[in-house]
Amino acid sequence: MKIFGKLLLLICGISIFYFLLIQVNWKAVFEIEKNHDRLEAKLGKLVLDHVKETYEVIDDEQLNSTLDSIFKPILKENYISDKNYDLYLIKSEEINAFALPDDKIIVTTGLINFLDSSNYLSAILAHEIAHCERNHVMRALITNFGLDLLLSGSGTGEITNFVTGQAYSRKLEKEADELAVDYLEQAKINPHSMAQVMELFDVYLTSDDEVSWISSHPAPADRKKYLLQKINRLNTEDQLYKNPIHTKTWTGFQNKVTALDNEH
Repeated sequence: MKIFGKLLLLICGISIFYFLLIQVNWKAVFEIEKNHDRLEAKLGKLVLDHVKETYEVIDDEQLNSTLDSIFKPILKENYISDKNYDLYLIKSEEINAFALPDDKIIVTTGLINFLDSSNYLSAILAHEIAHCERNHVMRALITNFGLDLLLSGSGTGEITNFVTGQAYSRKLEKEADELAVDYLEQAKINPHSMAQVMELFDVYLTSDDEVSWISSHPAPADRKKYLLQKINRLNTEDQLYKNPIHTKTWTGFQNKVTALDNEH
């Protein structure tokens, strides 16, 4: 009798769950998702066009190829399609990298010149990929500007300044940091690179006047602390990690970027 009662409760539960499911207007749900994708694509193009008007985008096949050799393996090893991703190098002394709507990522020549190794660039790119994959860019834009303004297509300059400044909440930054560690680990790139980047920025970019990737983020010392906690939970001792590119290749890449920066 007890078994019969449990079976009856199970059937009732399934029936109620099914009833609730059919009440959802799934067509409307999918339509909202489709409209969201259209909005993101539209904003991505508008902001990218504004970035191209504001900065010089480096169109050098060798430099772009080297960047892709650092960037695309992170996507591939984490089973993330690179179909919609684009990476751009812009000429700017700012030490910065930022994600735009629609999976566009920008890095500056100033950032390349500042970093000591390709591992550090991988860490920063993994962080920006995490922002894209978790939809942080659009979530932050909707929160700060409102859907009506974004739909109108106005205020492109303000939106560009916002994504350039990367003014995400601490919660979103921490989520992107910790996901970046997972991405690096999966790609066989030493996840300690993420914590080392924080240490590098903590030492050299602590001034409030600095325009940099770190100036609009939580304090690097705080980030390093929780990143190390995350990394220590991983079994990294027996892992064989690799550099994204050869050290000589990175040096040559950096020298060429420096030469471009010195051109007037």
